[in-house]
Amino acid sequence: MDKEEITMAYDLLIKNGRVVDGSGMPAFRGDVGVEGGKIVELGKLSGPATRTIDAGGHVVAPGFVDNHCHFDAQVTWDPLCSFSPQHGATTVVFGNCSLGLAPIRPGTAKRVAEFLSYVEAIPMNVLDTVDVEWESIAQYMNRLEGRLGVNVGNFIGHTTVRYYVMGDDSQKRTATGDEIKAMQDVVRDGMKAGALGFSVSRNKGHYDPQGVHIPALWANEEEIFALADVLRELGTGIIQCGGGRAPELNDGLMARLSEATGRTVIYNNLGQTMRDPGAWKKHMARLEETSKAGIRAFPLCSPNRTTQHFTMKNCQVFRGTPTWHPILLASDEEKLRAYSDPAIRRKLHEEVIEHKGTKLPAAGYSMKWWDYMWVEKPALEKNKGLKGKTIGQLAQEQGKGIIDAFLDLVVEEKLETEFMQSEINVDNEAMKEILTHPNAIVGLSDGGAH
Repeated sequence: MDKEEITMAYDLLIKNGRVVDGSGMPAFRGDVGVEGGKIVELGKLSGPATRTIDAGGHVVAPGFVDNHCHFDAQVTWDPLCSFSPQHGATTVVFGNCSLGLAPIRPGTAKRVAEFLSYVEAIPMNVLDTVDVEWESIAQYMNRLEGRLGVNVGNFIGHTTVRYYVMGDDSQKRTATGDEIKAMQDVVRDGMKAGALGFSVSRNKGHYDPQGVHIPALWANEEEIFALADVLRELGTGIIQCGGGRAPELNDGLMARLSEATGRTVIYNNLGQTMRDPGAWKKHMARLEETSKAGIRAFPLCSPNRTTQHFTMKNCQVFRGTPTWHPILLASDEEKLRAYSDPAIRRKLHEEVIEHKGTKLPAAGYSMKWWDYMWVEKPALEKNKGLKGKTIGQLAQEQGKGIIDAFLDLVVEEKLETEFMQSEINVDNEAMKEILTHPNAIVGLSDGGAH
């Protein structure tokens, strides 16, 4: 019998789809044959099938890995980790940026949740619903086992481990040698239980609700390298770093971590920003340099324009500035009083417009920042015409300073105005180069957060 006449029988035949097989080859129009739960053939298929799906007009691809999420709490009540699967993800990875929900000592669940809540903008009234019935990383993973609707991988968070070992001192000082050894034991046990790796944070904009840097940011390099060394010792795992771009460009921290441990390091992030439009080229040059040296330190990059959607009732974009940070933690009534106070407005102007006497967080502001922040949804009918206007435009049209134009609207609409801010990944030509770089990893959805 001719080879062309041989046909297979399939459990499932997906026909007429645009097949993207993940190998890097171009997409093609074709069919996918599945037998026994495995893909057995690709191409133009004609064999009989128990079930046939016409995928015309659709893409047929392997499940995506949503590689940067914060579903640590959500997964306990939503086994699908919505809405990642709805976008084609079959695997989600959480425990990023040094944050997580294990290990937790009895009686400290609320405090550990506060770190996750404030950094990732997950409301505490949501996190308070989590029934924390575990202490160790292994117990947390066992809690998830058998209740999942999607594949999951979790990192061991440095902040969580540091607080577990040091308590409140984790936000006051460097660790002692004995404390570092205790943290190593926690990481080792977690890795042996099946954790995907270890996550750290170097993002200077990561605070707790009280305005204090999260525990991971109190660690020196000696501590970070000692904990990461557990992965070298075990010969397994990935190191993840939130806010890794600046330390990599400044002193090669990500590359040094990878070289010291022999493990792959992934970090946030390679992107384009209107604040410094050409900075991504310097980062790509650095990536070329380390890649040629065989160093496995790779930045994540988002394929999307990065946006922040917020009201001034629950806003994080101004955290870390001396005057603004405590106002963000106040009640709505106190916020309105503060935003109406001319003296406070002058201080805010000095700090975020003139940059006087303050070192801004990594997410700092520039005059361009306000030209990429706009009114998304006015609260009052009389202000509907402001929709789509930037704060810079409002200030110019009204003959006011940036802060006055912004806060006049905030106060008038009693904190209900919805704003959008987006100055990251807005240059399509830059994004084409970033997203097609062979050593940049597409991802960074932040699923479950913000």
